[in-house]
Amino acid sequence: MPFVDCDGRRVSYEAGGRAGLPLMALLPPGAAGASIWRPVAAASRDRFRTAAVNPSGYGETEPFAGPAAMTIRDEAVAATAVIRAELPNGAARAHVVGHSYGGTIALVLALEWPELVGRLTLLEPAPYPLLRDAGETAFADEIGARNRDFIATVRGGGLNDRAMESYLDYFNGGPGYWRGLDEETRSRMLALPERLAVNLDAVERLGMSRADLAAIAAPVTVVRGGATDPLHACLSELVAGAIPGAALVDLPGAGHMMTLTHGAAIANLLRKMEQVAGS
Repeated sequence: MPFVDCDGRRVSYEAGGRAGLPLMALLPPGAAGASIWRPVAAASRDRFRTAAVNPSGYGETEPFAGPAAMTIRDEAVAATAVIRAELPNGAARAHVVGHSYGGTIALVLALEWPELVGRLTLLEPAPYPLLRDAGETAFADEIGARNRDFIATVRGGGLNDRAMESYLDYFNGGPGYWRGLDEETRSRMLALPERLAVNLDAVERLGMSRADLAAIAAPVTVVRGGATDPLHACLSELVAGAIPGAALVDLPGAGHMMTLTHGAAIANLLRKMEQVAGS
């Protein structure tokens, strides 16, 4: 697994495809590392050099050590280090793809380092503060309360199982998802709550408005799951509507956790985007 240095912190990522091909940087959702992108990377290796980034504390990326609490910008800084390391000679920009938490990181990256972003694809990005900015107070209160409850439950100690059940059931269609997982999967997921709490806390403190997104000049596609929940459907529309020229497309049958369930369809969609862009 390759590594880059980011201000003295080791950041790991999974690379695929031949060096010198156009670069696609892949940023994962919360409670996931670079490995979630393997189906997409495998289906794209003939067309792209892929670099799937492990966020802070995932894979072999060292946790962010402060002194202040980690921000989404800190995650974006790590992603830029990977992109700079992997861009082929003479190429200035990458196709940046982010899902949920990774989509939020991708938005910050595009705003602060536009010179690195040639195209932006956002799979149901999760900049939840935009809901309140848009007056969607019911949705803002819903997700804010859920995230704060998760953080408090985990940091209260000893209740990781309850926290993960509530979180995964919510993002996967309702009660029963967590208890339907096999024991090995649940055991693996129970290693994640402390890291996920850090991620959610960073999102809760995100300073971003719809007006900010108007500065993004790269071509943008927002992908919404055709079977997603109303909150993330609304948020996808808000993000797409705030970025000049952004396209909003639906992925049939997909819910919010689409990288887990629709990897091949996502890879096909990304390939079609590049074919249209190159025509």
